[in-house]
Amino acid sequence: MENQQKQGSLLLTAILCAALLGISIAYAALSATLTITMGKVTQSALSWNVGFTTGTVNATKVGSGTCGAATVTANTVTVADTTLTTLHDKCTYALTIKNTGTVAATLATINPSNPASVSCTNSGASMVCGNITYKLTTDAAGNTLLTTNKDLAASTGSLPVYLVAEYTGTTTGGSAATHTNAGFTLTYNQK
Repeated sequence: MENQQKQGSLLLTAILCAALLGISIAYAALSATLTITMGKVTQSALSWNVGFTTGTVNATKVGSGTCGAATVTANTVTVADTTLTTLHDKCTYALTIKNTGTVAATLATINPSNPASVSCTNSGASMVCGNITYKLTTDAAGNTLLTTNKDLAASTGSLPVYLVAEYTGTTTGGSAATHTNAGFTLTYNQK
């Protein structure tokens, strides 16, 4: 009897070994190797190029004043002598800020700079200096002030901006005031 048990045990072990061998062969027959190979990968250089559209910009004038032409380079806008003589005289300059670089940009800060020797009240894209209000807007009518976080998409981003100088005050008396070097500084950062 013990002999029969040994033979049965051996037979069972042999069957199990044959089954495992069969499964291993079947598994090997169903396996596959997948390979991914990258070809040549070249990264283009990134470029930063945010600036104004260059040229000469003539103002849209309201009232009896005179509006000097604006000379626009990529980084600066310089307005020639302008005279605002009566209430609501206004000069509006249509500018465009473009991003032709390969990195998206966002407007981080707007800092007004007071004209020399003139007291002003500043608030982002608006500056009131005596009887004259200077502002940067996103509409030609001058109603919507430019705000930070305006994004410029890479390569094609564009933002119309209007520089407005308007006689808004009602202070009477005294002498005429001349404002020199009033302006705004815009800082763009990588988005």
